[in-house]
Amino acid sequence: MNNLALRALTAILGAAIIVTAFVLSPYGFGAVCLGIMLLTLKEFYQLSKITGRHPYELWAILFSSITFGLVFSIYELGVLPEVLWLLPALFALVFIYPLLRISVSQPIQNIGITTMGIVYIALPFILFCSIAFIQGYYNYVLVLGILFLQWSNDTGAYFAGKTMGKRKLFEAVSPKKTWEGAIGGFILSLIFAYGFYKIFGEIGLFEWLGLATIVSVFGSIGDLAESHFKRSLAIKDSGRSLPGHGGFLDRFDGLLLSLPFASTYLYLIL
Repeated sequence: MNNLALRALTAILGAAIIVTAFVLSPYGFGAVCLGIMLLTLKEFYQLSKITGRHPYELWAILFSSITFGLVFSIYELGVLPEVLWLLPALFALVFIYPLLRISVSQPIQNIGITTMGIVYIALPFILFCSIAFIQGYYNYVLVLGILFLQWSNDTGAYFAGKTMGKRKLFEAVSPKKTWEGAIGGFILSLIFAYGFYKIFGEIGLFEWLGLATIVSVFGSIGDLAESHFKRSLAIKDSGRSLPGHGGFLDRFDGLLLSLPFASTYLYLIL
């Protein structure tokens, strides 16, 4: 099986699992998002170890899981928002870790890379959870819409870049990405936004197109940001978990940067 066929098969199977889980139940949504978040976070910390850092993975995984769980419980189970006051104390525990691992050098750098993983990966998925409940109840339309806008942008950029790409977008970071690819991805995401408007509604046409613009632009920048990380480490993929795609960080890098902007946009217009 060639790489393109493998890439397509992985994408179809992965999308089918995600869409089914999102549509069937808020608990399916929560479980899938939590799983992807933790696997992506794990890959990020594995990459950081190449630089000689020693991130505090156990604390980060527990903190991210608890935070995601609390936010989900507030929306879905009606838990009082006051439980979020647990988080400052839980976060402060990261500063105790260097004392427990006194033999490991560079405590400041280790704390820095650990907390960076929380901000870079866990926070966007927590915001994704809030988008799912932005109307006061669980609604899969907007979260699925964001995913399909991101996927269509990635797909359009890939094929447009392959067939028409000439002008380099950011050669110093990603030599294969082109302006033609970025424009192709943007156009395809607009088409999908129109499709979601016609099928689901939920928000107006111009609001969908605005969301597509945000996801496409910042998703592409997120892809470049992750490419910059990998290039600095002289590696091609963040992992091998997803055949044809690399790792979870490779697959969801655009979403990590587009979600903070998409959530701000949606909270402003709704």
